[in-house]
Amino acid sequence: MRAARVPPRVPPRVSAERAADADAAREAALKLLERTRRTRADLARRLRDKGFTEPVVTQAIERLAGVGLLDDVEYAHAFLAGRWGRRAAGWRVLERDLRQRGVEGEDIERARARFEAEQGPADEVRLARRVAAQAERRYAALDPRVRRQRLYALLARRGFDGDVIQEALRMEQERSDDQARVTSRDNGEAE
Repeated sequence: MRAARVPPRVPPRVSAERAADADAAREAALKLLERTRRTRADLARRLRDKGFTEPVVTQAIERLAGVGLLDDVEYAHAFLAGRWGRRAAGWRVLERDLRQRGVEGEDIERARARFEAEQGPADEVRLARRVAAQAERRYAALDPRVRRQRLYALLARRGFDGDVIQEALRMEQERSDDQARVTSRDNGEAE
């Protein structure tokens, strides 16, 4: 049996009179901010979708930013704090995600600097090694050259820079070599 198609939800539009009402736009923005943090770009888009005019949207955004209720640097900082380390991804992926949410590059850099000042310098190599170690089991049966290529591609997709990937793979190779030496030594003593 086929499910009935549900028409897309169309946001309620404001009347022409209210579309130019700055107080109504501010109230709508406050209701949107009640639910979750938003970027300036996201909030502006949502207000425009509700039918508010561009000058009214700009005025409402500037007013909220002026009183500290809308801050892209704070949004980016909270985003980084929530994602860093929890989901092993490099800075490039996190920056891309923030840009997709409408945060400007300068705000991202300020948020990253603040985040690193609070948390200490980010150890991307450690995160890359964690991802490589998790994936190592999947690639264990592959030729070493192919395994290295697949791990490199995986880490690049996760947003790690080439230098970080090289260092992480070098360290993982050293760890594997050390384990192989210990295993062969233990097998030699057992005989």
